[in-house]
Amino acid sequence: MKIIKSGEDVLVAREVMCVFLLMSMADYSEQFFGYHDQLFDNFDGKFRFLGDNYDALLPGDGKPGLWMSSISKMGATYTLILRDEAIILEEKKRVNGENIEEGIDEGLDLVVPPVFDNCTKVLGAKEQVEARDLYWEAICGGGGRAEELLLGCCERNPFVGEPHVVLAQVYLNQGRFEEAEKEAERGVTLMLEWGSHWDNRMSWEGWVAWGRVLLLRAKEKSWPHSAWGVLSLGLVR
Repeated sequence: MKIIKSGEDVLVAREVMCVFLLMSMADYSEQFFGYHDQLFDNFDGKFRFLGDNYDALLPGDGKPGLWMSSISKMGATYTLILRDEAIILEEKKRVNGENIEEGIDEGLDLVVPPVFDNCTKVLGAKEQVEARDLYWEAICGGGGRAEELLLGCCERNPFVGEPHVVLAQVYLNQGRFEEAEKEAERGVTLMLEWGSHWDNRMSWEGWVAWGRVLLLRAKEKSWPHSAWGVLSLGLVR
């Protein structure tokens, strides 16, 4: 691996590399949003840190960031290393028996995150950009096309929860309770797997809470049809 600032190569154990990959995935998902795409000219979604727009103004346009393709590749690499290490360990046991001396960095308790179907899928950069743009159009004035736009978003990027939650609300507005329940449940599940938000205009806790409200209402087959009714959904009853 390399030190970002100097470009200097650093030799580390494969298990330590896995830790760096896992922490980088968590860091990207918690930290990056549209502002960082402006900082680094990440408009193709490949996140190569090619730009240097230090004068980009925070918070930017508020769009979800284009970081998911990059960390899906980290997750796939992480999983491949773990599988390879498991094969090596079994070979050591076959040759040396169960009593194997572990190196200083061996034996780390590494787990596979549930995101990206347990880190077995890679999200294409092109699909990532298309999905984000469809979501943004639906949110910012999709009108009668909201369902179509959100379905297109979920098809291109099935690994993020917020589009499913928004689609659940679209279905609730139309009285399509079974479809709303399915989308709300999927959205909440994905957001709980991530533990961080993709659309950071609301907090992760806010998104999860809203998704659970939609899920409950879908199961009850009940949805308000007035502004005050929607506002009252936040009241404790």
